[in-house]
Amino acid sequence: MKWILVIAGSDSCGGAGIQADIKTVSSLGAHALTAVTALTAQNSLGIGAIHRIPGKFLSRQIETVLEDTFPHAAKIGMLFSSANVREMARILKRYSIPRTVLDPVIAASTGMALLEPGAFPLLKRLLLPHITVVTPNLEEASLLSGRRVRSLRDMEEAARVIKDLGPNVVITGGHLKRACVDLLYDGREMHRFHGERIATEHTHGSGCVFSTALATFLAVHEDLRIATERAHEFTRSAIVRGYASGKGAGAVRPIPGEQTLAGRSRKG
Repeated sequence: MKWILVIAGSDSCGGAGIQADIKTVSSLGAHALTAVTALTAQNSLGIGAIHRIPGKFLSRQIETVLEDTFPHAAKIGMLFSSANVREMARILKRYSIPRTVLDPVIAASTGMALLEPGAFPLLKRLLLPHITVVTPNLEEASLLSGRRVRSLRDMEEAARVIKDLGPNVVITGGHLKRACVDLLYDGREMHRFHGERIATEHTHGSGCVFSTALATFLAVHEDLRIATERAHEFTRSAIVRGYASGKGAGAVRPIPGEQTLAGRSRKG
């Protein structure tokens, strides 16, 4: 059994956040260890309120888990506050958790901020150097790189800038106008993962599913390129199986399949 530590906010409508993370880890045949960073009151139409979890209590959740078992990989999602960013950076530095994937959640699709303004520079300066791979979408890549990201060439330029901050980079390109391409940059090569555009509005949670699947595949000692390709495929499958879950955009559905760790992992 592989143990995946997921650190994220709670989505009360169940489509994204730590709920999507747990479903993804379980679907892939691993076990989810969890720490909640914030509680949201939300539905398919948007977020009504956010209740922050104090930084010290976030640390208490994680360190209590680490006293008993140690994860093979970790996924970090919405952190929300400066205190949580600081505590997460401290924990990663102290415990050297392997194969850490950061989904740099900055804002909801509706535009509501999911990261306090003062927390963003701390995330870049304190947290990114301790991360294995960061998985921004186009807008997040723009903010992290300080440049406009609207095309595949823009993605490549932004990936080089972000790599200089420390981690490997996967920019997800589901919002590109002419193509759907996820781009991996490992400091040496650019790897592109193409897919046909999926005609659906049910994409809530797709970023969470991708980053969590990536962490889970990394946990079986796959190299980053293979893990990214499998996370790309798994997320596309979850989007294809998306469903309505309210009056707004529906949720993706990460379900068990041939990509489970037991079915596709290497020996060792």
